[in-house]
Amino acid sequence: MALTTEDHLEIYGLVARYNHAVDAGEGPAFADTFTPTGVLDAGQLVVEGRNALERFAAGLPSTQRAPRHITTNLVIDGDGERATVRAYVQMYVLAGDPPEPRLAVSGKYADQLVKAGGRWRFDRRVFTRDA
Repeated sequence: MALTTEDHLEIYGLVARYNHAVDAGEGPAFADTFTPTGVLDAGQLVVEGRNALERFAAGLPSTQRAPRHITTNLVIDGDGERATVRAYVQMYVLAGDPPEPRLAVSGKYADQLVKAGGRWRFDRRVFTRDA
């Protein structure tokens, strides 16, 4: 069965909830965007499991000033139970004096999602930084 319009909308919402949660340091909300054994793979940094995901998100605002993740150009494929998402991402932070938004990092996501309990979650999210 192909993805429905509702599936696409929920997946877009999942991506937005992920961005808002990590930028605000809301560990439980961030971890809730993943399956219980979910993995965030950012190359040298691999974060696996709910507790580690919570700690990662809770700590981000202390290492970056006003982080803002912007995810664009989502390509969503799948069926009613599994999906993949390819997307571009940029993260801006406040930097300088006076502070102004600056691009801190850009790259792309390659995601594997599963639908469990009627809700979509990331099972594995792979971030590849632009060279």
